[in-house]
Amino acid sequence: MATPCFFAGPPPHRALPSRALAPAPGQSRAPSRAPCHAPVVAASAAVAVATAGRGRRRGVTRRVGMIVYIPTEVDGDSCSPPWKNDVIDGISEEVLEGLEAQGGLADAVINMGQRKVRGCSKGAKQVATLGPASCEEEMLERLFLCGVDTFRLNFSHGDHEEKTELIRKIRALEAKYRHPIAILADMQGPKQRCGKFADPDGVELKKGQKFRFDLKPDLGDETRVQLPHPEILNALKPQSKLLLDDGNIQMEILQQGYLEDGNPFVDCKVTVAGRLKANKGVNTPDVILPMSPITEKDKEDIEFACKAQVDWIAMSFVQTADDMGELRRRVNGHGFNEIKLLAKIEKPSAVDDLENILEESDGVMVARGDLGVEMPAEEVPFVQKRIIRAANEQGKPVIVATQMLESMIKNPTPTRAECSDIANAILDGCDCVMLSGESAVGEYPTKAVTIQRRVIEATQANQVSMPPVPETLKLKDDGKDDGTDEVLKAAASLAKACKACTIVVFTATGRTAQLLAQKRPGMPILAVCKCLEVARRVSLLHGVYGTSDRGAQDLATRVEKEGSYKVRFSEAVDIA
Repeated sequence: MATPCFFAGPPPHRALPSRALAPAPGQSRAPSRAPCHAPVVAASAAVAVATAGRGRRRGVTRRVGMIVYIPTEVDGDSCSPPWKNDVIDGISEEVLEGLEAQGGLADAVINMGQRKVRGCSKGAKQVATLGPASCEEEMLERLFLCGVDTFRLNFSHGDHEEKTELIRKIRALEAKYRHPIAILADMQGPKQRCGKFADPDGVELKKGQKFRFDLKPDLGDETRVQLPHPEILNALKPQSKLLLDDGNIQMEILQQGYLEDGNPFVDCKVTVAGRLKANKGVNTPDVILPMSPITEKDKEDIEFACKAQVDWIAMSFVQTADDMGELRRRVNGHGFNEIKLLAKIEKPSAVDDLENILEESDGVMVARGDLGVEMPAEEVPFVQKRIIRAANEQGKPVIVATQMLESMIKNPTPTRAECSDIANAILDGCDCVMLSGESAVGEYPTKAVTIQRRVIEATQANQVSMPPVPETLKLKDDGKDDGTDEVLKAAASLAKACKACTIVVFTATGRTAQLLAQKRPGMPILAVCKCLEVARRVSLLHGVYGTSDRGAQDLATRVEKEGSYKVRFSEAVDIA
């Protein structure tokens, strides 16, 4: 079932509540604070697309409308039951005081009845990485209330026991506020590193010096060191580049050969000098390595993430679309077809194969850290724009990540350049902006989230027009011309024209919400989902806030059993 519903009226001065509040037994369905009191515009894949006007004339309510039917979504999820508590707890004064004491401010705190809840009005979403600075329950709650929509678990650090505890805390926080929160599991990928040196301080390499990498396990010196990755040694060719220590040291391959024992080696010339220490990272920007990005560690982590029912899995160091195909086969092999897959674009080969990677993925991340190592830094801003545009064209969410508020790891305020960076990413059309070390190990995690949210809100407030969005989006199933895109295009235009403050979408798979989000209607989209899992996954979509209350699940079940035409449209509006 997919039902967009547009509540129109004067733009609200306060934020939209983060969930549709179901009435307690014996209470009226009228919300304590309606988002508006003006005309209703509604669209429904299973029910209708309607425009309606409400006017006072001799005490009579007047409604006019049109109806267009489009097919129903097919739902493949196994749904979790709705939250057990019928009414959210609300934000405690103690938590709010703690936020104020740290200089933070919760994201549009509003009153719903006698409770304070987090409102939702921003378009671009916020992803925060968890780490030592943000793993306690109290800090998780503060980060959420400051604006975090998705929590990232970095599998480069920590063990499965630690991740299990973090997931438990996130799900408990989600249930407390009845606000779906997405969990992104980020795989480590094949991080290549050089071996160790006889001198614990490493060796000082000079420009023009010759240096060798081979497979010998002997400790390195000023002339050679182990590179325990035969696939790299075999793939490198003369004039290829080799970057070490995040690009601080650079070399050019002079020759590739084999020792008497048959093991490969490469001789290099140092082009950018520096001190090389043990276990420093190695990057190969202009070579596609004949290897899978899924390491043995990743295989164990992927299986764990699937069984833990995370919402998104991100793959590091993707080279081509085949890598994402391999990841999807592995996830599907564990029986978790519904988990969404994210490709991290951080290698030049991935940029070259971007269109195909997008086809194989459910979303992408502009991972500017390694991307900035493997290509000239001056090219990264334009590659970022290209990736965002390509993702918009295919209707896939895109995250911009790395060093967005890097200075706030140590400082309580950001640089002006960092604020500009966040704003420009949003103006480019990204769906999400991400914090890494700022929230994982930084000294001011809540302040970083708050600053990032304020930049998002300021960008939206000052934006003259949204980035141009293609007329036709290239979703995977766009071969089925069911009219959904045309209906939503018209509905989005109508919502803009009547200055709607909210768009409500009833969706089974999230597809309709995804289509609508990429049209950037300019107001929050409330995705009322049959499945809690879908409500979580749409948290990465621009301006979409999901919910899966008991009323929504009951309505979806009735539509499936009784048929779309037997469920009254007014019931759907009631649930919304």
